[in-house]
Amino acid sequence: MTNPRAMHMVLAVVIATLGCAKHDEAGKASGVPPLPNEPAAPAAPAPAAPAPSTPAPAQKPVDPNAKITGQVVVAPSMRAHVAPTDTIYIVARRIPDNPTARGSLVAVKKVPATKFPLDFELSTADMPFQNGAFEGDLQLSVRDNKSGDPIVRRKGDVFGMLPKVRVGARDVKLPLEQLQQEDESLAAGPMTGGALPPGHP
Repeated sequence: MTNPRAMHMVLAVVIATLGCAKHDEAGKASGVPPLPNEPAAPAAPAPAAPAPSTPAPAQKPVDPNAKITGQVVVAPSMRAHVAPTDTIYIVARRIPDNPTARGSLVAVKKVPATKFPLDFELSTADMPFQNGAFEGDLQLSVRDNKSGDPIVRRKGDVFGMLPKVRVGARDVKLPLEQLQQEDESLAAGPMTGGALPPGHP
């Protein structure tokens, strides 16, 4: 005959064992899939498409031959009127249709009058405005300016001009050979056109 006390102890051990097993499984994730009527987790938003980039306009490469090089020379009769402290302005303009008007400004270079002959080079780098390409036939002028102000032309300044020089020309001789006869100011007129003051290239 089975001992009731022994059976009671076995039953107590079985109950305790089942309780521990349930306690251990309580912390585990359930392997049961969610019910069909449960809301699904929101999907991650798709990455935004990159904005279409506008290609930069193609720039025409600079022609290495698009320049004028040469020397500013002083006429023997003008040497006494030019000093090392003066300023030299070299200017390129479009050739005007009207000979009494100035052509539009293309390029300008400012250099000290330290020595002569004075080497110079005009190119796209000397264009203050984008008013066309540095090409074709241009009018070159040079002035020895004692005031250092390109708007003021003083009596006694020496100047010179070449009426037609082709871009690409080399060894150009730009002469300082004429004397300004009276003071002139260009402040009243536009720098890219207008009447040509007396004694102004």
